[in-house]
Amino acid sequence: MKEDLCWNKEMELMSDDKMRDIQWKKLKETLDFVYANSAFYRKRFDEAGVAPSDIKSFDDFSYKIPVTSKEDLREMQKQGYPLGSNMTVPMEKIVWVTASTGTTGKPTYTCCTLNDWQMWMECSKRMFWLGGIRPGDVHFHALGLGNWISGISFTQAARELGATVVSVGVPTPAERMLMLIQDVGATSMVSTPSYAEHFAERVRAMGVNPRELGIRKFVCGGEPGAGIPAVKAKIEEIWRCDLRDLWGSPEMIAGDKIECHLKQGMHIVNREYCYNEICDPDTRHPLDLKDGVEGAFIYTSLGKEAGPLIRFDVRDQVVVWTTPCDCGYPGIRVTVTGRYDDMMKIKGVKVWPSTIKDIIASFAPRVTSQFKIVLSQKPTAFRVEGATKVRVEHGPDVKQEELENLRKEILEKIRTVTLWAPEILELVPPGTIPPPEFKAKYVEIEETK
Repeated sequence: MKEDLCWNKEMELMSDDKMRDIQWKKLKETLDFVYANSAFYRKRFDEAGVAPSDIKSFDDFSYKIPVTSKEDLREMQKQGYPLGSNMTVPMEKIVWVTASTGTTGKPTYTCCTLNDWQMWMECSKRMFWLGGIRPGDVHFHALGLGNWISGISFTQAARELGATVVSVGVPTPAERMLMLIQDVGATSMVSTPSYAEHFAERVRAMGVNPRELGIRKFVCGGEPGAGIPAVKAKIEEIWRCDLRDLWGSPEMIAGDKIECHLKQGMHIVNREYCYNEICDPDTRHPLDLKDGVEGAFIYTSLGKEAGPLIRFDVRDQVVVWTTPCDCGYPGIRVTVTGRYDDMMKIKGVKVWPSTIKDIIASFAPRVTSQFKIVLSQKPTAFRVEGATKVRVEHGPDVKQEELENLRKEILEKIRTVTLWAPEILELVPPGTIPPPEFKAKYVEIEETK
């Protein structure tokens, strides 16, 4: 008997034409809703000289409605937490409040009414099912818990899908993680790709081969990596697992895009809940889509009741595939290639940490998974001034006399791929660069005094 491809066949396999009709109806309703109920968007539309009634096509929407940025989100929330001037429903209708990690200051909040929560759960279940998680899996949650965006929602969705969920969360001591995995017989795990690598290293240090633990399914997100071919291959080799790349936007749904078994880009499972655009990162106008096009991912909530966002620019760069996937799932596919906020302009060249990670990972096992891009001063408007260093951990079996050739090989590949190379590439012994316990940070500032 052939296994079902997806969780909700009726909605997920609907043709793009039929889905566009649903999206258009919900888009018009959403624009009317925010204009009537959101002080932020009423002011934003008035300042742009546009009213919901002016929007008569998707093109009208994309060219007349301004984008919402992360800075706008913080500004609107200053008007009063949790949603400030985008508070579209009374507090008593909100059943869930969750927050971003707040790494750049005060956290931003996402709120859900009961209907919003059910939408979130539906998309997360679709994501996990398409990503290979099934009833009967013993599923380890190795992302953040607490009030972190994906914590409660991911664990609840996996339970509702039928998996046995172990809500461990990170950071948790590796020794305890290992004990729990062995005791309950874990078969699947969700984590960041950097944690999948880090935990494997810790397991090996305890004298256990990760392959012997029986975790055959990994779904990884939270940072670029699982969609990088060399990184994916390394993790699959270490664990002898099937790794799928997942992605979501915490302001909308933490997980609503994932790879199918063919792993040729992530499918978008949120189509009736979100209008997605791939746009020029400067003009924020839609691009003509074809295989290989790269652009900024901009989305609009459809039907969300608590603080819906209109044309929200998540600042993620994606590459797009429009050729239909052989699995039969409709719509475009995307892979995240980096964040525009992480992009650096070095001597006129755009450099993403995810690109450097891919290059370095291709040299495994002569290198570990740890590296840092070290800048002498903080970039201004993405522009890097001063000398740039890349620090890379070499593998434990690399001999001293082999280091110089390895250093030259890595430098040459960086130069060939990016058309740029750092002034210094430093190879350091294993264990020199502290591994991440959660999301990896690949850039550090080492200002000279």
